[in-house]
Amino acid sequence: MMRKKIGFILVFLILLMGVALGNTQAQEEAKPTKPTGEEAKQETEPLLLEQEQQDTGEGPVVSYLIEAELFPRIRKLSAKETLIWRNTSSHVVDHLRFHLYYNAFRDLNSTFMREAKYYKKPKGKQKKLKFGEIKIEEIQRLGGVDLTENQRFVSPDDGNGEDGTVMELKLDKAVQPGQTIRLKIDFDLTIPEIFHRTGAEGNYFFMAQWFPKIGVLQSNGQWHCHQFHHDSEFFADYGDYRVALTVPEKFVVGATGNLVKKKKNVGKTLTYWYQEKNIHDFAWTAYPHFKKITEKIRLKGNKEDTTIELLLSPGHSAARERYLNTLKYTMYFFAQHIFPYPYKKITLVDPPLKGRKSCGMEYPTLVTGGYIDLLPGFIKLPETITAHEFAHQYWYGIVGTDETREPWLDEGVTTFFEMEIMEDYFQDSASLLNSSFIQVNQWEAARVFYAWLLPVDPVHQYSWKFLNFLQYASNVYTKTAIFLKSLKNLVGKEQMYNFFRYYAEKYKFKHPTTEDFIDTFNTFMNGDFSWAFDWFIRGEGGLDHAVHSLESVKIASNPDKYRNEAVFVRKEGYFPVELLITLDNGKEIKSFWKKKEKWKKIVFDDTSPIKAAVIDPLYQVPLDQNFLNNSKTRESSTSGIKRLALKIGFFFQNILGALIL
Repeated sequence: MMRKKIGFILVFLILLMGVALGNTQAQEEAKPTKPTGEEAKQETEPLLLEQEQQDTGEGPVVSYLIEAELFPRIRKLSAKETLIWRNTSSHVVDHLRFHLYYNAFRDLNSTFMREAKYYKKPKGKQKKLKFGEIKIEEIQRLGGVDLTENQRFVSPDDGNGEDGTVMELKLDKAVQPGQTIRLKIDFDLTIPEIFHRTGAEGNYFFMAQWFPKIGVLQSNGQWHCHQFHHDSEFFADYGDYRVALTVPEKFVVGATGNLVKKKKNVGKTLTYWYQEKNIHDFAWTAYPHFKKITEKIRLKGNKEDTTIELLLSPGHSAARERYLNTLKYTMYFFAQHIFPYPYKKITLVDPPLKGRKSCGMEYPTLVTGGYIDLLPGFIKLPETITAHEFAHQYWYGIVGTDETREPWLDEGVTTFFEMEIMEDYFQDSASLLNSSFIQVNQWEAARVFYAWLLPVDPVHQYSWKFLNFLQYASNVYTKTAIFLKSLKNLVGKEQMYNFFRYYAEKYKFKHPTTEDFIDTFNTFMNGDFSWAFDWFIRGEGGLDHAVHSLESVKIASNPDKYRNEAVFVRKEGYFPVELLITLDNGKEIKSFWKKKEKWKKIVFDDTSPIKAAVIDPLYQVPLDQNFLNNSKTRESSTSGIKRLALKIGFFFQNILGALIL
């Protein structure tokens, strides 16, 4: 997800340029009533979807068949879901657990709202919040057994009895290992204003985490089904989805998967049928003013074209080519270095300004971009978001990492590739801010946020257990990406990309863990890099190299030579690094400090004294949090003013160094 990344970038831009975004116009009020009249008639005439899965013990873990109708005027959605779930564990299952994410937005008492600190907002703003919720009206086991009264809310993470984002369903009959259960679920949504990338603003609807989604049954028989936390995303089994969406005919629709059928109904509505296999979520959008742009590209390794569908908002024509060019480049990049995108279509949604809170998010085969026409073109926000969100199609989508318990495996890896792609895409031009008066690259901005990091949280932990939002984002996004870049510089770019290709192929459509990642890395590199992961990922460790002292003394027995000494120290952590010593005569002495030791003393004789010493002169180890002590000059005998000027020059040089690799 780009939510934290957008926040990083916008904060960075605001600090540099004073750019501020205004509030959008208020949306229409939702009425707390159920559909009536013609709308109610349509609701009682659901569309039919045939299910084909049999009790063979084969096929996906889960299948969803959903029929949903949107009533935009009253901000309601009515739906029927047929869930087919197979018990792949060796345990007997007598209850199921479901995510009801929409209940995070029903009042200020949910865990999400508490963690987001909405209670700190002024009372006037609190009263203007437009909440929403999901209500399960009926649950039946197919065959007629009514289980509606067997549902109850549980709060496995924090015991918040007012949360409602996890529902437990007691079954009338246990599901044996290998058996399949079919449930029919009728549910209604009240659609809130956009919170956490889902909801509505005016007549713009973005529907994510909108249906009852079954949790993941672990091999130990326990449910992986966490509450909806503010600094957390999602995890689900791969499955097959078939979804019918009915909306007023004036709306333009985009959705996960492929459009297989479209039908005009009585009452000026249209029904769109979408389906896709081997995915673990489904999202969609509806907005009357989208301009739909469709292009096809052929990726290396694919036998058929991939369809690109761009849903462009009014007034955003200047973003069209920026979106498309970046998306194509990113798709080509992954096809070359990892493997070609395996789905038939990718949909890129460009939200309108009033719906900007849905910007920068990933779903299977669908991502949201981000364009603000108030920002000048030299700010590469649409390109950054597009590259980031499409990269998620691999590490969140195809390699199904656990965003709740191990977010670094998705967000951190995605951020690393986003920065690699942007650097490659813009070549010698700055990849974040590129104007005649300021140039800032992705890695430079990342260094700023990395510098804010407190050494109190390990990168590898549950997403909601960090000290605060800044700690979560700085660890999961920036520290991880900077760590991976440091590893890339150590092992070589080609070798690093080859590892990710191997890793992605090995765990395609699976759910790799941190242990899987590390073991695969060590095996592929034919070495033990556990020291790096233990310190920087599993632990809270940082890195700080420093030039401690420089000394040059004339040798009494040979006045034409100097006894030179340079002392380097590791104040914190360990990472192999290059050392450079320069002499007054221009001679350079390079060495590579690989040994695990706290200090290193280099002593040598030469006809010239030491002029300066630098640790990591090519900025290959961006993990070093303090570049200010990475260089030092030998004390000079020049005048005080000249000495002061030299120190000031080095200070500004190092300030710049703190922002670059």
